[in-house]
Amino acid sequence: MKRKKLTHGITFFVTAETYEAVRKEVDECQISISDLLRGLIGDYLDGTHFYSKPSFEEREIEGTSVKEGEPNE
Repeated sequence: MKRKKLTHGITFFVTAETYEAVRKEVDECQISISDLLRGLIGDYLDGTHFYSKPSFEEREIEGTSVKEGEPNE
């Protein structure tokens, strides 16, 4: 018997406007909302989405960079 690949559900709530905007986009792309969200979550966890947490290397660079308003030596 084939094992299920997707076994855990996530539920969250959005405004009617957000739902309609997402529904319009996924209909145009011919994908499901679940596929869109799985992709976005995967990108976030992989660090490839613009809203992702910075990677170790990025944090290290940020810690050594010159802050705005400080003189550049």
